[in-house]
Amino acid sequence: MIQERVFSICTELPAYRAALAELPLSAAPADDVRGTVAVVPGTGDWWQSMQAALAGRALAVVLADPTMLPREAVEPGRWPPGMQVIVERPRLRPDVVSDAVRARRGSPARMVTVECAAPSVGLDDAILDGCGWARSLIGGPLSFRAGIATAQGSRIALLDSGGDDGSIPATLMATPVGGFHGGGLLQVLALGEVRTEVTVDQPAGLNRVETVTEEGTLRHPERYESSARLALRRAMEACSSGEPAADLHELFQDMALTWALLDA
Repeated sequence: MIQERVFSICTELPAYRAALAELPLSAAPADDVRGTVAVVPGTGDWWQSMQAALAGRALAVVLADPTMLPREAVEPGRWPPGMQVIVERPRLRPDVVSDAVRARRGSPARMVTVECAAPSVGLDDAILDGCGWARSLIGGPLSFRAGIATAQGSRIALLDSGGDDGSIPATLMATPVGGFHGGGLLQVLALGEVRTEVTVDQPAGLNRVETVTEEGTLRHPERYESSARLALRRAMEACSSGEPAADLHELFQDMALTWALLDA
């Protein structure tokens, strides 16, 4: 019988403490980041917190639900490529993204539209994950083409997959709503021979994916695993396999688009 490796997890976030308790055979709590999977809260200046975890010789870092940072606050090119970083993005769960992409069966999206609604305090973060959904369904990096902001605080962006031929367009519209808490709503539509509809209602805990083909409509089962537990499992799997995760690189791609829209 093969003994499963037990990873030490350093976190004080309640959601991750709960997730840790659900993984007793593969994870155990730790008080120091050295040699552990260190969970870094995505609030405040999380870039400096990640650097501190690296300096403390963490085995891997989980960045929990990162918020937007000013452009001058991060230095993407200075992050060592061998460092394992898993980014938890509850509005852009990798298992839900995989459901949406896999159900298309290789059929390319011809156009993607994203609608975001969130309180003003969290609207930029909703835009960030909306850009991630557009990138995921188009299947590659996007370029910012144009953007506009209204007097009411709404923002509209035109994106595309780049290139002179066969470029796939994407539009993103973000609208502020009342309230003081983050979260918000994302509605994503990918059009083509296959139609994909995604609804992410974070306050309601809803991640719904529907795929429409000539054979009919498929509604994918709900994912009940917590976002924190999923992130911990992915971090431990990345450490075991040694395969570098693309999470941080993809986060910076989406942040660059969001910065461009906020500057427009």
